[in-house]
Amino acid sequence: MPQSKKSSSPARARTTSPAPARTTFKEPAALKRLNSSLDTAQQALVELRKDTGRDVGKGAQDLYNDLRKFVTSARRDSNKLAKALQRDFEQAQKQLAKAATSARTSTRRPARKTTARSTAARGTAKRSAAAKPSTTTRSAAK
Repeated sequence: MPQSKKSSSPARARTTSPAPARTTFKEPAALKRLNSSLDTAQQALVELRKDTGRDVGKGAQDLYNDLRKFVTSARRDSNKLAKALQRDFEQAQKQLAKAATSARTSTRRPARKTTARSTAARGTAKRSAAAKPSTTTRSAAK
């Protein structure tokens, strides 16, 4: 059986990992549904206005205007909410990236722990070790 040809250059695994891709802000599904509902409500109000015309009483016109203003302000506020969520998300991404770089920096430099012992403590340690006889010398003497 003939041997299979070997490639002249073996496939290499990538040695450096690419920079982590920044995730983009994805609008929450509930917010999308809310905006969709507000669009539908606005369209319904426009159709309602066409159907009823100006033949309705003053009370109905006032209620219609109040409802239109409510839907308009709710739409504006939902847009503000989406922008605020996006800003918070981007800020959290920045903090996460900052924490990751500081963690990498701190792991590069090993922390040196220096303890200052007084000369008296060092002298006491030497004397106490010299004053105590070693267990190996006792057993050798027996």
